[in-house]
Amino acid sequence: MSNFFKKLVKKDGTPKSSRKSKSETPAGKYDMNGHQVVPDTSSSYSDDSNSLSDSYDKRGEPNMGEQIDTLDDYNFGNEISDAESAPEDKKSLWKKVGGLVGKDPMSLVSLPVYFFEPLTVLECQLEPLRFVELIEKASTCSDSIDRLMYLTSFNIAVFSSYTRTAKPFNPLLGETFEYIDKQGRYKSFCEQVSHHPPIGIAQTTSEIFDLQQESWITTKFWGNSLDVFSHGQNHLYLNSTGEHFTWKVPSAICHNIIFGKMWIEHYGDLIVENHNTGEKAIINFQKSGWFEGTQRKVQGEILDSKGNARVIINGKWDKYVKAKKLSGGPSRKSTGEITIWEATIEPPENFNKWKHGKWIQGLNEMSKEYQAVLPSSDSRVRLDRIYLEREENKLANKEKNKIEEREREKRKTRESRKEVWKPNYFSKREDSKYGYRWDFNGKYWDERDKRVDSVVDKFKNDPNFDSNKIPEYDDSKLNISVKSVRKFSRDLSNSSTPTQLKRSFSKLKLEEQPQSQSITPMIKKELSSSTVDHEETFYSESNEAKLESIKEDANSHTYIYSSPSIGHSGR
Repeated sequence: MSNFFKKLVKKDGTPKSSRKSKSETPAGKYDMNGHQVVPDTSSSYSDDSNSLSDSYDKRGEPNMGEQIDTLDDYNFGNEISDAESAPEDKKSLWKKVGGLVGKDPMSLVSLPVYFFEPLTVLECQLEPLRFVELIEKASTCSDSIDRLMYLTSFNIAVFSSYTRTAKPFNPLLGETFEYIDKQGRYKSFCEQVSHHPPIGIAQTTSEIFDLQQESWITTKFWGNSLDVFSHGQNHLYLNSTGEHFTWKVPSAICHNIIFGKMWIEHYGDLIVENHNTGEKAIINFQKSGWFEGTQRKVQGEILDSKGNARVIINGKWDKYVKAKKLSGGPSRKSTGEITIWEATIEPPENFNKWKHGKWIQGLNEMSKEYQAVLPSSDSRVRLDRIYLEREENKLANKEKNKIEEREREKRKTRESRKEVWKPNYFSKREDSKYGYRWDFNGKYWDERDKRVDSVVDKFKNDPNFDSNKIPEYDDSKLNISVKSVRKFSRDLSNSSTPTQLKRSFSKLKLEEQPQSQSITPMIKKELSSSTVDHEETFYSESNEAKLESIKEDANSHTYIYSSPSIGHSGR
């Protein structure tokens, strides 16, 4: 949410920051002697000329290749765009923003950096993983209703982060961001795959789950409020059960952006669906009433496959989630209310000026060793973001203007050649159930492995180089039990399945190879009803794993493994 409109009502001048010398180089790349080097922004973001033909017409949104009437040239004058702090005269600003009523100012207008926080939308996309413990808890539950209950709580808890009013930077086309959990529980990769409409995809892989998030947000400015609409899809697979969950998030309103104290509320329905069992959660984010106690309330039910309420959910999306289980009979007796999630309040000293706690601040953490392996497309090394983080607003403004001008020139070149951007790591395909799906090709992590190997080899004799400061995810943890039967409601070619972790991949018809005797009678019975069976062999650095069979039907694939584990090893 943009801090832009909050600045319109600011009466007191913004205190001058204790900035460092303007000539000082920001925290860009380092050489291994400890000297800082400004990243090369002239070619940081690749400009692939291949086309992406998939359309967004099914979603009622613009086609990615469609010419869009943008406001890229809309500016607020040099006295504003180059300013280091917000102007105090809101009347003069209102004359400039009055023409934006009914438009989408967040994606179409270039704003000065004092409206921003030193994060990009790609980084903010991973904020829900602050609450990954709720996904992990869901995976341990033996009852599918309980699993849905914890995943619903996860989706409510994430909104406790969405109260900040500063605007994150819009990612550039092709911009990327990687994040590896400090506890080694998961690894995430994000890519900005479209600029109009602005779409970013985040792919998170762990031993416990696979998660894909799509950030696709549009806004409308109404003078004293800003509506925010989320159109993205989210897909979660629990590895222990093979269950597939989807959800879409409610809308939001930023109130009092010109008159009064600005605040944010989320409203509408959150629907979390288990596509394997037919169970779903329908949670209503209630609009606020006149009184303080009515704000930020959520209430809803978890329904079984027959539509019967099994759990009552209530709470406040920024504070807690409580659940009351109901019996399956007509009496609907309650078993008592339990607290599923409760917000943890960080001490004030942990927050920076943008109200970022420790976890969010950690998104931009970089050792010099880590910076040496990051690609130039990573959000962390954007110079405008770096300068803003250092409170060098004037330099941040200049760098932001350079980046935007360069991106406009690239876009004009593509348009003159009738080319449409093609993402580097994700591809979009049609899907009969969801309209479309994004497939992650996994190449980013292979490229990263090569970069890490190169950097480690280059500085192996440098006593000041510590390879342990380069975050690594142990891929050997991505193992699948020998008797695991995992159903995935996705296309066999979808590389976001665990098979994309393998080093090589080949298909043979099952009847051409003898079936392993290690398959249990239960699994044999499951296989007997299959219409098309294959055998696939995967090879890894330190182990081998054989996929005994794949059962295919119109909606799913069942993978049967005969060896103790699959997955390639960590470094």
